[in-house]
Amino acid sequence: MSSPVLDFSPVAVTFQAIGTLLLALVLGQIARTFGWTYVKRWALAFVAMFCAIVAVRVYIATTHPWPWWLVYILAQWVFLALLFAGCRDLVDAPFPLKLLGYATPTALAVAILIVIAAPEFGALFMIEAGIVSVVAILCFVLIGRITPRTVGWQMMRISLALMAILYAAYIPLYAMARNGITVPYLDSSSLADLLASVLLGFSMVLIAADFAHRELTDAVAALQVARDQLAIKANTDPLTAALSRHAFHAMPREMSGTVVMVDVDHLKRINDREGHAAGDEAIRAVANAIRTRVRTGDLFFRWGGDELLVVMPQLSLDLVTQRFADLDRAITTPSGTTLTVSWGAAAFQHADQLDETISTADRAMYARKAMERAG
Repeated sequence: MSSPVLDFSPVAVTFQAIGTLLLALVLGQIARTFGWTYVKRWALAFVAMFCAIVAVRVYIATTHPWPWWLVYILAQWVFLALLFAGCRDLVDAPFPLKLLGYATPTALAVAILIVIAAPEFGALFMIEAGIVSVVAILCFVLIGRITPRTVGWQMMRISLALMAILYAAYIPLYAMARNGITVPYLDSSSLADLLASVLLGFSMVLIAADFAHRELTDAVAALQVARDQLAIKANTDPLTAALSRHAFHAMPREMSGTVVMVDVDHLKRINDREGHAAGDEAIRAVANAIRTRVRTGDLFFRWGGDELLVVMPQLSLDLVTQRFADLDRAITTPSGTTLTVSWGAAAFQHADQLDETISTADRAMYARKAMERAG
């Protein structure tokens, strides 16, 4: 009984080798860019597949089985191990590759026995096809645990299922060929293998792209949060939580209303007598007292060291005076320090008058302070 010696078309095998190498390079570049372990292992898996296909191509050219059958088997097993390891890394905890190192002597011994026992390449390939089909099914089941289920996930499941079916079909096809039945498909089966490999590699690229998109989206969101936090810090006074003077220049300018300037009386005396912590507490107490008198749409600023400014749009000077009339009463801090404030108010008809109006309110505040000291 005769059996086929050259089961593959040399041209088809050559194209499969080139396509596999290109997939390894693409995945390697992705792994280099993002540093993902599972992509690194997939890239190395395609390098191993490339070595296996090159071994087949050399065997076709030389028709000498040794040592190319052995290289083919070992490279295929490395491909399958790295394919499974990458899928495992994607789903669960990283797969320890050192386990593969422990299994290397056993794998080498088994591979040598298979090469010695195989009468020709068809028998050898039937064994390999069965192993590839089983590992493809294991990866198919493992990948099924990935969430979310993206296009890349669906494509990889399809490619693994196709690989499992394709290699499982090789077992009866090669059995037919070994029994003298002509199977024309086997001469160009490497093209089908290439299609399955390209589909598998493309699905890996899609999965990596999905994860890259997710990482970039998360990074952009984190940058936006950081930007917002910086904007808040830049526009907010950390002591009083009022707007900073920097924020004053960004406020709306199409308005009219009244401004109120408030100054803490004898703050230097409090700092000298009780410490700067007591002075800070005094400023916070005054700020809290002011908040009880302003509306939601009013703008409250920490203007200077002990000066606080309120811009109250669409509110007349008389109504503002009524709101702040009882601010002249003593204010008590949480630690029991009693303090007073001086304030002054002035109305404006247009935001262009704000600077002048603030100066007017400031003068009114100092006039009130002078009257209280004189009294």
